[in-house]
Amino acid sequence: MPGVYITTTEFLNDAKSAARDRGMPGIRTIALPADKYYRARASNQELEPIASAVIRELVEDEVRPLSADEAKPAQVKPQSETANITVTAADYQDAAEKINELFLSNHWADGLPVVPPTPKLVKAMLAGTTRSPKEVVGQVAPKNGTATIEKIAINAVMAGAKPEYLPVILAALEGFTDKHYDLTHVVASTGSFTPVIVVDGPIAQELGFNSGIGMLGHGWRSNSTVGRAIRLSLLNIGQTWPQVNDMALTGRLEAYTFFTFAEDTDRSPWEPYNVSRGFKPGESTVTVASSGNPVVIGGGAVAPWTGQGILDSVVARIKNGGVVWPHAQTHILVLHPDCAVELANKGYTRRSIQEYLYEQTRVPYEQVVAPAFFGHGDEISFIRTSIADGRIRPDRAQIFLDALKPGGRIPVVQSPDDFHIIVAGGSPGYTLLFTYPGTNWANQTKRVSGATLTKAGR
Repeated sequence: MPGVYITTTEFLNDAKSAARDRGMPGIRTIALPADKYYRARASNQELEPIASAVIRELVEDEVRPLSADEAKPAQVKPQSETANITVTAADYQDAAEKINELFLSNHWADGLPVVPPTPKLVKAMLAGTTRSPKEVVGQVAPKNGTATIEKIAINAVMAGAKPEYLPVILAALEGFTDKHYDLTHVVASTGSFTPVIVVDGPIAQELGFNSGIGMLGHGWRSNSTVGRAIRLSLLNIGQTWPQVNDMALTGRLEAYTFFTFAEDTDRSPWEPYNVSRGFKPGESTVTVASSGNPVVIGGGAVAPWTGQGILDSVVARIKNGGVVWPHAQTHILVLHPDCAVELANKGYTRRSIQEYLYEQTRVPYEQVVAPAFFGHGDEISFIRTSIADGRIRPDRAQIFLDALKPGGRIPVVQSPDDFHIIVAGGSPGYTLLFTYPGTNWANQTKRVSGATLTKAGR
């Protein structure tokens, strides 16, 4: 019997191709109108007429035998791993223009000019690592393309990266392809989520990553081209494209380079962030994380601020509205160095800041908003369901059960570890708060290894 796949009209074409690519010829697709479906999720009453309009078709698709074409669909031939493209042109400028038009029309580029990935340049890029070109790093969502060292190197060339940067790019791709990281949500969701990429350890200084004023801006080749190489790798190997299966309704901030920067370990009063994640002092790592658009906190060079005042502003920002979604929340707090030093002088450690934020952001039971929640009823019921089905971890469940009563204070995250504290930014500076509606697994830290052209990361 065939199965039925329900999707919205936005994702219809890609759902069909995904079913075909995964060897599921019996999947029939029914499209719901996206403009009505998303708004109607507020209640079962609003969803009922949308479901009623397709229920007969759904039942018929379940029981109708497969047609000959459905049973044995045409197979997609895999692309050759070694095929090269020849472009004939009048001169170099003409060739560069033709290559860029060709790449963009085939959805291989991001809209900015790319460096043609000639065999010579790819070979030079591969010289940046001791790892084999054929080594598989992982499968890249949403189309589960196989990321090899060579494929990643090709995208690094296109991005204008140096061979020295390749080990950093590879570590980032290891994070994005980790089985615990939900890459599909980040690159395909209608929300404007954008990856955060933090380089930590000696390699950040050796390669000149910016961790200070302008760290999210232009002008630093390492920040810009490493972020862009990762962007192009996810685009080409994962096969995403706007309006096809990347459905960010307003696009993604920093879509070309992501939020790529380094931690300022020299000015931080605490151990490096990667050490707090279990790595050894002196190791170089890359952390990849998921985020919505950052919130800027503090006065910078304009308004007076205090370290405690910034922490309390973060608390107020997180608690605003009384919405509690603890099964799927993480926060990255990027403290500028002056703020971090002041907090350290007052006795704060990275861990005590995590615990302070965890306790102070708890929402009183009486203040939790109770809207219809994606068709699941009120939020209190949704939290109970999340405990029952394991989305709230068993070791944290009792904390929430004790808080789900009058007088209780409900955590907005599962544990203090869901607050990630990183030191970076200008002086004077702003504090950045990145928030993501996903689990703590959304942050993956991987060690940089195999470097040949730098002292760090070997």
